[in-house]
Amino acid sequence: LLFVVCCVLFVVCCCFVLLLTTALTVTVTVFAGAAAAAAPNIVYFLVDDLGHYNVGFNGNVNASTPNIDQLASEGVILKRLYTFKYCSPTRSSFISGRLPVHVNIENRPHTKNGGVDMRMETIGEKMQQGGYTTAAIGKWHAGGYAYGQVPVNRGFNFSIGYLNGQEDHYTHYFSEVGAKDMWETHNYTKEYAGVYGDSIYLNKSMEFLHNVTRNNDKKPFFLYHAFQNIHTPLEVPNEYINASIDGDARRTIYGMANFVDLAINNITTYLRTNNLWENTLIVFSADNGGEMGSGVNYPLRGFKFSCFEGGVRAAAFVSGGFVPKDVRGTVSDTVMHVADWYATFSTLANVSPSDNTFAVPPSDGVNMWPTLLYNKTSPRETLVLSPNAIISGRYKYLTDNYKHYDGYSPTDYPTSHVLPASECDGKVGCLYDLVSDPRETTNLIDTFPQIASALHESLKNASKSFFQTGNDGYVGAYTKCLPWDVVKNATGGYVAPLCTKPSASAPLWLKSNPTA
Repeated sequence: LLFVVCCVLFVVCCCFVLLLTTALTVTVTVFAGAAAAAAPNIVYFLVDDLGHYNVGFNGNVNASTPNIDQLASEGVILKRLYTFKYCSPTRSSFISGRLPVHVNIENRPHTKNGGVDMRMETIGEKMQQGGYTTAAIGKWHAGGYAYGQVPVNRGFNFSIGYLNGQEDHYTHYFSEVGAKDMWETHNYTKEYAGVYGDSIYLNKSMEFLHNVTRNNDKKPFFLYHAFQNIHTPLEVPNEYINASIDGDARRTIYGMANFVDLAINNITTYLRTNNLWENTLIVFSADNGGEMGSGVNYPLRGFKFSCFEGGVRAAAFVSGGFVPKDVRGTVSDTVMHVADWYATFSTLANVSPSDNTFAVPPSDGVNMWPTLLYNKTSPRETLVLSPNAIISGRYKYLTDNYKHYDGYSPTDYPTSHVLPASECDGKVGCLYDLVSDPRETTNLIDTFPQIASALHESLKNASKSFFQTGNDGYVGAYTKCLPWDVVKNATGGYVAPLCTKPSASAPLWLKSNPTA
């Protein structure tokens, strides 16, 4: 009997070891396979002040964006991608992976500390950790007060563009700081004076793609191309203007969108003809809604600078050969935020999708790739848009009336006038059902006071973790800060950082003025 029992125990032990070995083998195989998954090339096109209706894929049959519309039709149109209500916070949110209320809600010029705090790990740094070659081309507006904030020190191997929020498209002059703004990797440059800004950025993106692919080293690349168009001033070369479009402003706006369309076509054509398309993810979005006087956000309510849907719901899609065939040509109603690209891109690059640090708020981004692939319910049940706006489920609650940026833009705006909207009393708050009323026509504050009260409390709680870059004076090791007029004099009237490391030799932009 003892012999039989021993035999049975031996068999059971052998089976257990076999099952355990098999399980471990499967586990190792699964994780090894995940680690070995080919990381896609990623190209992110961010278009400045593009209105919801300034593109054909949102219904504008007269739009001058046929190439963009074709890309959208080949990918997944994102109907509910949210941004901040204006420029720098949206860019800071994307670059840091944090909601604007945890990184930056102000459009500060480079003469003030703002943008992305240097204690935060950026999307550029994440991509470099994944073995990517990276470039930031075009509008930066995510910090330039300290040298540690310029793109090359934030995870981008190459950069060219302007550090501030706007400038003349040809002279590159920014009146708020009284200087020209054109920064190339380590230093300001005068080489492109008089050249249309987005022409520079197209050529430099093409040059970047050529450089990273000519050696055929198989390293993935990340191109962050942030257009200057269609931000004011309204300027574009004449060859992009369609004379049949009514109204001078409208004709120029359509021409600026046409420039963006053709630039994107040049870049995507290069990817297709150089066998890069099948493993490339294209992401396209606006940085906020269209601005009053130029952008068309039909049929949504409001404009840039407001948290109505027209100000914060961006025209957006994903496309490229990396998008699975079975989801191409679809539309997603998934609620997501521009901060989510941080976690999404990081995951695709096989690096940690989070950035947790004790000194500043942790990253908020959510990996949305599985949700986009399967059109599942968004993991974002609640989304804090700003200190004055929050979305929870189907409802949005606002505590600001944004009266100077409210109303509805007709399809032929700005040739025609803004149509008035029902008043929102910001002191009391406004509540809208975005599922049944995406145009925000009916204020439900009196119908559902309990919901409004709960969302008001949620906003109050969110304010406890508010963080604004620069408010604590942190500049890291870049503690030698000069007055802006001294820096401007040293550069001959060009934008450059004010703060450098005291132990380092004089930076390139100050060497012409050794007393600075």
